[in-house]
Amino acid sequence: MKVVLYLLKRNGEIRPFQLPSTVTLIGRRQDCDLCIPLAVVSRKHCELNMDQGRLVIRDLKSKNCTFVNGQKIEETRLNPGDQISIGPVNFIVQIDEQPEQIAGIKPIEPKHEPIEKGDLDKPKTENEFDEFISDLANASLSESHKTELHDISG
Repeated sequence: MKVVLYLLKRNGEIRPFQLPSTVTLIGRRQDCDLCIPLAVVSRKHCELNMDQGRLVIRDLKSKNCTFVNGQKIEETRLNPGDQISIGPVNFIVQIDEQPEQIAGIKPIEPKHEPIEKGDLDKPKTENEFDEFISDLANASLSESHKTELHDISG
């Protein structure tokens, strides 16, 4: 099973990230497989698990929750075209090259309560968020992994 997460940027651009292994940890900590260094993202936010031809996402009791297609989840099976929201970051799930067309898909707004101000280390400005998105394009796996996330264009 080939799984690619496509980051949906605000300007309509997309950035692909192929999942490196059967279990992928996403969070703010640098030792996560995919690190999202934003205060609204928990240290260990969620986990993606590929098992027997299924892709499952599980929230790891994150403070600001994990959303799939705008709905808060604890654990759910992911299907091609599903959208994952982790804080302000949105991904489209592509499984075995389905859906074929990612461009033009608009992010689904999560249905949740506003993030509590006390949960933020400091407010992020537009520029800081844009810098993070730029840095994410060059993200690599944690030290414990040998492979790097590659930009798999096309």
